[in-house]
Amino acid sequence: MKKRMEVLDSLRGFSLLGILIANMLYFQYGTITKEEIEPTTWWDQAAFYFTKIAVEASVYPIFGFLFGYGIILFVGSLEKRELNARGPLWRRAIGLVVLGALHIAFVWDGDILLTYGAALIMIILFFLKRQVKTWLVWSGILAGIMLPSMFLKENLLALFAEEADKAAVIFSSGTYLEVMQHRIGLGDDEFGLIFWIVGLAIGFILVAVMAFFAVGSFILLGMAAAKVDLFNDIEQKQRLLKRVTWLVPVGLLCKAFLVWEHPVGTLIYGFGTYALAIGYIALFTLLFIKLKDHKIMHRFASVGRLSLSNYLLQSIICTTIFYGYGFGYFGKLGVALGLVLALIVYGLQLVGSRLYLQRFSIGPVEWLLRKFVYLGKEK
Repeated sequence: MKKRMEVLDSLRGFSLLGILIANMLYFQYGTITKEEIEPTTWWDQAAFYFTKIAVEASVYPIFGFLFGYGIILFVGSLEKRELNARGPLWRRAIGLVVLGALHIAFVWDGDILLTYGAALIMIILFFLKRQVKTWLVWSGILAGIMLPSMFLKENLLALFAEEADKAAVIFSSGTYLEVMQHRIGLGDDEFGLIFWIVGLAIGFILVAVMAFFAVGSFILLGMAAAKVDLFNDIEQKQRLLKRVTWLVPVGLLCKAFLVWEHPVGTLIYGFGTYALAIGYIALFTLLFIKLKDHKIMHRFASVGRLSLSNYLLQSIICTTIFYGYGFGYFGKLGVALGLVLALIVYGLQLVGSRLYLQRFSIGPVEWLLRKFVYLGKEK
């Protein structure tokens, strides 16, 4: 079990690096306007296409896979002690939704916690007690449904172009209050608060369904992997892992089709995002087997053990650097320097997480969520 948890923590920690690199475009240019970046120097172009092809859209699926794997480990741990898992699972889902909503309102609107919390609600309601075959079938169905949805992306971006320009101005020069008001939809619109409250009241079911469609494929895949104990005795599965790593070059090649502005190119790109994510999981697992006693894997595991706190810390650091109420570097550094900054921030987290865990056994946000999940009682 120790090795299995170590590889999961290490993979989770490594995926946080990818998440930070992918999010750096959003931090620097805004949630919508990042799609309109036109790098002018060769180094910014190289950093841009590296991010878009090697990282973006292929690291969140890894996080979803690990989230699903963790659900099964969580349920199994409770059932071994003859405890009902549904109560703690519901509280975990609600806790993630609340943390995500607070993250969106007070820090950054690129949150994923609310998405995973909402998706977990759908898992509890419809999939928790299903068979592995059912999870795999639905994983494929959801992936197939989401691929054509990428065709809508450009039209949606064009629809919100005016809002994107407004957001860029607010993020780059607005006060904290102005940024927060814009983020939660209040702004100057007198009806904003009404729509926001109504949206919370009647729209959460829709949000849960959309979240499940967005990340459910890899959550279910992770649940299936946990059920068959994929990461147990991983040394004995190296031949299988090596075969799966071929999805890395396949995925990179498919994602390179993003330069082909055609529906077929979009479809190939979408397939590549999934293939690359699975290939990365296999490749990192092989690296873990070779380097499991190396300090770099211990560093990755430390970041992974504090993944929730580190994820939120990344948002706080980067919004402070780029937004107007902080240092005001929004849209000014360029893609390449943004990539370097991501590596620096993550490097500090590698060191800081290790030092933190030498004194404490759990991260502050993880501790808060655990207290809510277990109602203040020890596991």
